[in-house]
Amino acid sequence: MMKRLLRTGTALLLMLAMLASPMLAADEIMNILGFENGTKQGFAGRAGTEFLSATSTEAYGGSNSLQVSDRTQPWHGPSLNVAYYASSGMLYDVSVWVKSATETAFRLGVQIGEGEGAQYFTVSEQTVSGEWTKLEGKIDGDDNEFFAIYIECDDAQTDYYIDDVLFRPALSGSLQKSIELPSLHEIYADDFLVGTAFTPSDLEGDRYELIKRHFNVLTAGNEMKPQSLSRSPGAYRYTHIDPSIEKLAADGILLHGHTLVWHSQSADWLNLGADGNPLTRAEAKANMEAYITEVAGHFKGKVISWDVVNEALGESIGTNPENWKDHLRKNNAPWYRAYENGADTAAGESGADYIYDAFVFARLTDPGAELHFNDFNEEMGGKRDAMAMMAEELNAQWQTDPRNTEPGRNLIEALGMQAHYNINSVNPAAVEATIQRFIEAGVNVIISELDIPGGGWPNYTPIVTPEEEMEQATYYAELFQIFKKYSDNISRVTLWGIDDPTSWRSDGDPLLFGENTDAKLAYYAAADPEGFLAGEYDNVKYENAGESTAVAAQAPVDTATEQPAPPADDVSPSPAVEGTDDGGGAESSGSGWLLYVLIGLGVAVVAVIVIAAVKKKK
Repeated sequence: MMKRLLRTGTALLLMLAMLASPMLAADEIMNILGFENGTKQGFAGRAGTEFLSATSTEAYGGSNSLQVSDRTQPWHGPSLNVAYYASSGMLYDVSVWVKSATETAFRLGVQIGEGEGAQYFTVSEQTVSGEWTKLEGKIDGDDNEFFAIYIECDDAQTDYYIDDVLFRPALSGSLQKSIELPSLHEIYADDFLVGTAFTPSDLEGDRYELIKRHFNVLTAGNEMKPQSLSRSPGAYRYTHIDPSIEKLAADGILLHGHTLVWHSQSADWLNLGADGNPLTRAEAKANMEAYITEVAGHFKGKVISWDVVNEALGESIGTNPENWKDHLRKNNAPWYRAYENGADTAAGESGADYIYDAFVFARLTDPGAELHFNDFNEEMGGKRDAMAMMAEELNAQWQTDPRNTEPGRNLIEALGMQAHYNINSVNPAAVEATIQRFIEAGVNVIISELDIPGGGWPNYTPIVTPEEEMEQATYYAELFQIFKKYSDNISRVTLWGIDDPTSWRSDGDPLLFGENTDAKLAYYAAADPEGFLAGEYDNVKYENAGESTAVAAQAPVDTATEQPAPPADDVSPSPAVEGTDDGGGAESSGSGWLLYVLIGLGVAVVAVIVIAAVKKKK
């Protein structure tokens, strides 16, 4: 009775908060540019003589940055026309991370128009020397066809690097409403952890407040993948992620490690020779042990769990597979090919053995971390069975391994369901069947990378109409209802991204928070699936505004070379969670009194319900 009453109270607060927090869809938003795709992502030299190149020599987030060299004037440097993303009357956040070996003053600016009539505004100025430094500020939008952000520095000779360039509608009103909504992780405190993927730049300002409000466990989208941590034998890099981990620990937010062994985004030295051919089985095994011992050892005590092996099975597996090993990735899986090179087939060895070794090395290095196998298309019958069969076989093998000092504890403790669904094909009944099969295999279940974009693979479509938004939200409600049903066996549900524009599937608006970081109908569906499916929620939208903080700046001594708008395919989100965006502004004053009245009424109603229930229980 008490649980039902409390759920009713939560539903009331959700509906009241929703009525007081209407939403407005924003224009298309530019994701963070991190140069992970190896291109300049639309940047060009202001003078046309500078050398700009994506490089892995330095990086603030991920693996790459943009190197700027061959400068001869202080104003020489990179520029990006963002007119496609800007509108007059809108306020925008703009920021960039800069690193220079030489101590000098850097400026982030905005140029509106070209030639003699061009206007220049300094958004931020900082002295940079040896460390990554963030330049950030706000600027009013403009409808001019040339509306460019640029970076310049006083030392005309110095080379430097830029990374994680951001231009987005300013955060304020709608984000504040999302922070004030009932916390997702608190709603599910008795069921499972609620997480999201992040990049280091997410752990700042209002955006971090949103994370802290709704999520209690995070997964690094790119920063803990093998390619981001090591490029050559014995060389490891942690400076791009350690500060974030320390910050999360200080704020009581848990961390899941993603990922130790993967066929993608891994350094060649681990399993390939200089000629591009697979290493021998013995060489690859030694490298894997060295890598996992180093990396899992570095993060020991800092992560609660690891995706030890990611996406080892093929994309499509027929029904009723007889042997999971027959369905592993092989030709496009360097670890498999290396382990196959020198395998004693007469003794039962095969390329598949790398999976068992990876889990053993991880267990021996960090016994305190829960170990997961993570894969996609897991709701399909054949893939579901292959994943379960693999866990059953390797866990049985571990029980007789002399290195096992904890009899009865599984080696593969959880199977991760990536849950990358889409509106055209998501099947809640198949999802439930997968959860049941994994429970039968004797392991825990993780919902590791959940999102539901509009349309279908590979052509995702935006959620535009009320009918589409309702359809997406209904699927979220049905899935979260299933997750709650099996919460004794599900320990974590992670959304793959904070909001739609940061998502790797941003074209399909796949997440709970939208372009303005406002709560979509999907949020209410996930927060209260029973109430949503009972028809208790409607969707309302509202508009925001703000003020600019930029100041006028001097034009460069020379006239900058004219630069075309960046091609659409060059200003795009990088893989996984390489992106950030949001929008918002101040709430209109006319609705402020209504917000306080409704929240107060909601609190009073919940209080009356709880008091009545307590008295009845006595």
